[in-house]
Order: sequence, then structure tokens, then C-alpha cells
Amino acid sequence: MYAIFGDRMKELFIFDVKEEFYKLYKEKPSELFFIFNRIYNMKPSDKEYGYNLFSQISNFLDKKKLNSFIQDKYKDKIMYSKGKNEHIVNNLFLNEISILTIKSSNIRIESNIQKPTFLNDLKELNLRLFVCDFKSQEYYFLLRKRSPQRNK
Repeated sequence: MYAIFGDRMKELFIFDVKEEFYKLYKEKPSELFFIFNRIYNMKPSDKEYGYNLFSQISNFLDKKKLNSFIQDKYKDKIMYSKGKNEHIVNNLFLNEISILTIKSSNIRIESNIQKPTFLNDLKELNLRLFVCDFKSQEYYFLLRKRSPQRNK
């Protein structure tokens, strides 16, 4: 299925950064990206070190909760289908095919567009999400949606 995208495929890895590291790196996300990129590109022989480093800076995800969250958002939409930990949006009107996969360590989104629909949904979560595109060396914190302020 993934081969239909060719080189145009965008692959994003999203991590839930621990609060103390979010505070430390929110003004210098390039340094946080450097750490995640180093873990991503580690040799298999360094797997234990990578796991220890990862678990210091990132929270593990509640796969059941996240799967339910995404499924509840899309369950009645024609453009949506679901596997075990995989959610697919095939929106013909926006010419978008996006696949969101939930793992314990990260959320991975593969998409044929720059800003997949799933990113807006993830903004609703009360998490400190850091998005990494290791292929194009792009990274950013996924900012939460702000609720409208009331006039007093």
C-alpha cells in the first residue's frame, strides 16, 4: 500500500516529551531534534543505550487511549478505516491519504500531503508533542489548540 506514494511520502514521527525536557528545549527545539535523530539513526548494537536515552526524554504512549481517541473522531466518516493500531484517512476531496500508526514509543504518520489531517486532531491531546521528519530534517512542537477567550 505504501509504495503508491513513491518519494512524495511524508513520514512524521511524533513523541510525547517529558515536561522537564519540554521546558528545557521549547526555545531550542533543534537540540531536542538532534537527540531524537541520534536515537533514530543508532546502530542495532546501540539499542539498549538508545532505549535508555529515549526513556529519559520521552513518555511512553497509552496505545489503547490514543486508538480510542482517533477512532471516536473518525468512526462515522466514510473516508476513515482502521486496523489494530493503524488509522487511515483517504479523503478524495482533499487528495489526502494519511496513515497514522500508534506505537508505545511514538506516533507515526505517513502522508502524501505536507500537513496531514491527523495533526489537527493530535493538537487536542494534553501532551507535549514533538514532531520529527527525519528524512527532511524538519521538526517542531505541535502546539495545542487554544480555546477562545471570553470577554470580561
